[in-house]
Amino acid sequence: MKQIKFLFLLVASILLFSCTPDEVSQNVCLNGDCGAEFWVDTLGHPGTYQDAEGVWHVKHANLDYFTIKGKINELDPHYIINGVPLVSTGFDSNLFYTLGNVVWTYPIYSYLGLWSSNQMNTPIAVGTQTYTFPQLIGQTSIMNLAGYTIQKNPNVNVNHPAYKTYFATYSSYTYRPQQSMAFFDDFEGRTASIYIEVTLGENKETIRKEIKIAFEP
Repeated sequence: MKQIKFLFLLVASILLFSCTPDEVSQNVCLNGDCGAEFWVDTLGHPGTYQDAEGVWHVKHANLDYFTIKGKINELDPHYIINGVPLVSTGFDSNLFYTLGNVVWTYPIYSYLGLWSSNQMNTPIAVGTQTYTFPQLIGQTSIMNLAGYTIQKNPNVNVNHPAYKTYFATYSSYTYRPQQSMAFFDDFEGRTASIYIEVTLGENKETIRKEIKIAFEP
């Protein structure tokens, strides 16, 4: 009986001390400090500012684009491979438009919101008609403020697991992500939200941010 008890304690001790604290819980970010901040680049858009409510008022300034820039805290060396940090930043928005000057936003949205917010079948007004997203994509390509385009496809299967991966643009392997976004005359007077998801260290940590935009002449 004493031998069995001794063997049990020996095995338990080996299991306890064979894993170092770093192996059990490795901080993703340097010193455990994960964080990210994003803003509108005001260069080329004189008069652009962020108000007390956090909304960015972007002036058109005769430019058909503006740029979102970011800064991400550094990762722990464990998540840097050959000098390249394992970080990816995805951009999405609730503002969609077509080349036919149809512009709309979804009032309830989030990152990859056509799925996470169940918006795929929300009616979209086009003239006197209404369409859902799958119906409209069967007739024309649809663009998003974040910079991606969903190509026209009459036979689209929106339930395919890979389909939602098209609904974002990415800036990867950099602590200084940025993304240029459209700003056409038809946007003036409208508001939109940009949803940002930062994944750190092989998806060990996720940071989500939202930037609110007011388009102005």
